[in-house]
Amino acid sequence: MMHLILVIAIVIILAASCLLTFTLCRVATRRDMLEARWREESAGSVSEESHESA
Repeated sequence: MMHLILVIAIVIILAASCLLTFTLCRVATRRDMLEARWREESAGSVSEESHESA
């Protein structure tokens, strides 16, 4: 009985760590996408400003 409880605890811990890893990867990907979008928008606004002043 104790062996079964130990196996179930290990499986739960492994599942939780996989879920946490997956979540962290999604957050990092979303952050990278937002940073890339911000860079594109800021680069677009800089080129528009330089075009207006010229």
